[in-house]
Amino acid sequence: MSVNIINITEDPEQVVQLAAWTGDWHTYVVRLVDSNGSPIDITTGSLAATYTTAATGVAYSFGGGSATLTKSLSSQGIVTVLNPAAYPTAAVVRLTLSFTVSTTVRRFGPLLIEVLAP
Repeated sequence: MSVNIINITEDPEQVVQLAAWTGDWHTYVVRLVDSNGSPIDITTGSLAATYTTAATGVAYSFGGGSATLTKSLSSQGIVTVLNPAAYPTAAVVRLTLSFTVSTTVRRFGPLLIEVLAP
């Protein structure tokens, strides 16, 4: 089994794009990297995910629940992201992750997911 690790950076202009179908429930494995491409050590601190509709900036609704974020290889900034539920509607969804240590918040992404209706 192979895993595709997606690098997402602190530079909001470096956009990564993927596609999915409505009804899909995906896990993404991402590596948080700084603007130089070096992995961020996420051993300490907390992670959060935000899903918005790219066109409007309004929260994308999964109909409930929250993302499950698992630190898979903390020293290398690798996080497994499981969406709250299956994608309910077609849209371009912007996923961003934040990493907080004490009062310092760092933001990573966006990961743009084009959710298509079959």
